Amino acid sequence: MNKKIWITVAALLFATTVQAGEIKVSDAWARATAPGQETGSVGLLITSPKDARLIAVSSAAAKSAEIHTMTMDNGVMQMRHLEFLPLPANKPVTLGPGGEHLMLFGLKHALKAGESVPLTLTVQHADNSLEKINIKALIRPITAGHEKH
Repeated sequence: MNKKIWITVAALLFATTVQAGEIKVSDAWARATAPGQETGSVGLLITSPKDARLIAVSSAAAKSAEIHTMTMDNGVMQMRHLEFLPLPANKPVTLGPGGEHLMLFGLKHALKAGESVPLTLTVQHADNSLEKINIKALIRPITAGHEKH
């Protein structure tokens, strides 16, 4: 199978929605990294039918992962770690460039376009129960994904 067909098949496979329990996660993607780059970013769409919050993220591809937000303060971009991300009932929450996103630190290898990166999201429901959601984010070329989805 040639590379172009493989990438198309992989994109179709990863474009499906993952539903674990009541939480729906779709359009998970990561941006490819340059050789030697130690951090990566991940975007996705997450929807909960009830109020909940994303409290943690992890990946076998990195030493650690965090929920982050990016804001502009007097023309200076500031990125900061979030302890959790609210998931209001029935309101899709988009993570990606220019706002909330997931950061991977201490990448174990470069993220290559067409491959995928495994992630585990931990969601805390209003009753304090925890739900772990395993997903794979399709890795996009370095030049893709700069627009907010």
